[in-house]
Amino acid sequence: MFHVSRPRVHDWRQTRHGHKYQLDSVDQWILNNVACVDVTVVDFAGWYLEQFGLKTTCLESNSIAKLYWPECHVEPDVMTWRPTYISESHPVLFKNPWFLRYATIDQLILFLETWVRSLTIISFETRMVQYNYLKFKLIDLVRPRVSLEIEEVTDSLWKILPCTNTK
Repeated sequence: MFHVSRPRVHDWRQTRHGHKYQLDSVDQWILNNVACVDVTVVDFAGWYLEQFGLKTTCLESNSIAKLYWPECHVEPDVMTWRPTYISESHPVLFKNPWFLRYATIDQLILFLETWVRSLTIISFETRMVQYNYLKFKLIDLVRPRVSLEIEEVTDSLWKILPCTNTK
């Protein structure tokens, strides 16, 4: 299951044996638009970003990740709580998080309120969240319910900042 939900592990392993690593559009967007060098990558085997000059703090929900990247932190419940050792100034990156598959809108909002303390990038399939995607866009249902600045970069990539203006 670890490899199924993190297909980049196989690609990363191939780079260790002389093959060129292929970036997808989300990786390219992250490298081009995240100005900070220190980032926190959560639950997608994002340690491969270190070969492109980013310093990563890796957080995984499965202990098998230690076999591939011994420096990663293992936290079994990353959806409901944000560890205190994660810097509140570094960007946090989520790529296809397994815990948002089949989540309700309330669970997504609770997740956002828990995790967004700094720039947060989430790449996920919005239709996997339980809502009526034939009638509404997920972002239009989430924005009014949270006090966060959410920018929809693409249909499946959100850039989220904590709200800076106080009313």
